[in-house]
Amino acid sequence: MLEAVQRLIDIGHSWLAECTALFLIPFVHEDVAILGGSLLVIEHRLPVLLALSSLFAGMVASDLALYGLGVLAVRNRFIRDRLASPAIDRLGHWLGGHLPAVMTLARLIPGLMFPVYLTCGAYRVRLVTFATITTVTAAIYLVVVFGVLSAFGTAVLSRIGYWSWIVAIGILLMAVANWSRSPDWRLLLRVSSRGAHAFVDTIAGPAGAGAAVTHRGMPKLDGLPRRVALAERIPVILFYVPLGIQWLWLGLRHGDLSLPALANPNIEAGGLWGESKSSYLDMVAADQRRWLAPYATMRRSRDPGSAQADVTRAQAAMQATGLGFPVVVKPDIGWRGFGVRLVQDAGALATYLAAFPAGEALILQRPVPYDGEAGVLYARLPGEADGRVISLTFRYFPTVVGDGQTMLRDLILRDQRTAWKAGSHFGLESLHSGRSIHDLEHVPAEGEVVRLSFIGSNRVGGLYRDAREHITPALERRFDAISKALPEFYYGRYDIRFRSTDELRDGEAFEIIEVNGAGGESINVWDPKMPLGQVYRELFDQQRLLFEIGRRNRGRGYASVGAWSVLRSQWRQHRLILRYPPSG
Repeated sequence: MLEAVQRLIDIGHSWLAECTALFLIPFVHEDVAILGGSLLVIEHRLPVLLALSSLFAGMVASDLALYGLGVLAVRNRFIRDRLASPAIDRLGHWLGGHLPAVMTLARLIPGLMFPVYLTCGAYRVRLVTFATITTVTAAIYLVVVFGVLSAFGTAVLSRIGYWSWIVAIGILLMAVANWSRSPDWRLLLRVSSRGAHAFVDTIAGPAGAGAAVTHRGMPKLDGLPRRVALAERIPVILFYVPLGIQWLWLGLRHGDLSLPALANPNIEAGGLWGESKSSYLDMVAADQRRWLAPYATMRRSRDPGSAQADVTRAQAAMQATGLGFPVVVKPDIGWRGFGVRLVQDAGALATYLAAFPAGEALILQRPVPYDGEAGVLYARLPGEADGRVISLTFRYFPTVVGDGQTMLRDLILRDQRTAWKAGSHFGLESLHSGRSIHDLEHVPAEGEVVRLSFIGSNRVGGLYRDAREHITPALERRFDAISKALPEFYYGRYDIRFRSTDELRDGEAFEIIEVNGAGGESINVWDPKMPLGQVYRELFDQQRLLFEIGRRNRGRGYASVGAWSVLRSQWRQHRLILRYPPSG
């Protein structure tokens, strides 16, 4: 009898601990909590109703906690400084009369619950309304997802075992990490703008107005679909897994995981990550400097309060180099256009510098007056006399075309490609400023081409076109000469602006705005026409070439930098990117 009582007490203690865990985990991520709850039920460690009750209570409580944080963010400066973001300010404008749909979608679309529910509190949505919607949506979502996961576990666990759960949890965690960084705002914004029928538009995948969009000096986009390529849709972490496996294999084969860092021995980590962009430009020999867009460099003061003094120093550097306003400002250690902005006057420059990390360097560069933009990937094997252009890619800025009747925000949402990065264009991403609310509500004239971003990176929806058919001997000779003017430079991508395709083919009328080293991938792989298999083949070939260049330079006496040194450079770059002012 005593043993039975003790067994019941032990079971009660176990249930209490597990129910407490299921209640608390939704405060971190509710999908992980539901996955754990279904596993406990399948293992007969917890009754179904008890697991569901604990999960439901935790989900509703965590939703109310987010609402409460939003309320506190309005009243408390300490909390507001840590939670405020462009998304919070813009979402308050979009909530409007679509609150039920927006809150429902926020629960369904990963990564949106935090900013949407926080905004509900900050903009004082009625607590009763908020609680009612979140209670109903939580109940429906929990039952559906819990049922699916339980059915999956029951069917698979007996055949595959616990490995199925380990794989499922691993995939979920990777997906959560990716979605949290860049949630899909598209459907939420469509519902906010046009109501529930936007579901149909999203499923149908509306056609873009690509044929009407032109860029001076570049081929028309008539033959290039404005859809989002499969390679672009794959979460970044998952996309690079095959490349990471190949990198590991090549590193073990050659006895050095950091061998590509020797591709350009005079550049930090070979230009894989974290190198100074101005160091490339500074090393170009005098006879080739005419191809560089004029620039100046400066370092932000270590005193965060000295922004005005930094403006004076920046203007002095600009004057010494013959630069004036407007001027392009960008981080000296950068990637994919993070922190790049066109600054119109001294006031805007002061704002930018005040937000720039103290003690870090930046570049001020003259805007190139050409619309054409391209990435030119160059490589030369050590010991060989001449190099070659491996790939040429045209980069088209994200644009829409007005019809004289539709607001800019709806033009963005109507086109598949611009809608894909709607969060960036609507100013909902913390690292990109997007368009103002006034701009979004403006109606462009019929035929008016509206450029949505100063930068053309596919991070904000830039469209890439494989342009290898435009590689000519004259173009290769030009970039071979420029590359040889960089000491010990064997591999890298030049980002250029050019006046016309014909002149570019002749190796004329272009300016280099940035040089990337070993980390400069062949961006033609982001062409929507390129099949996924070919994408990986080209990237695999690129990595094999990097290792071969590094192997030859090692044979010439250059010492390995070591894998940890490369990882430190990558980590420093990553931390800096998160601190830069939003790109424009």
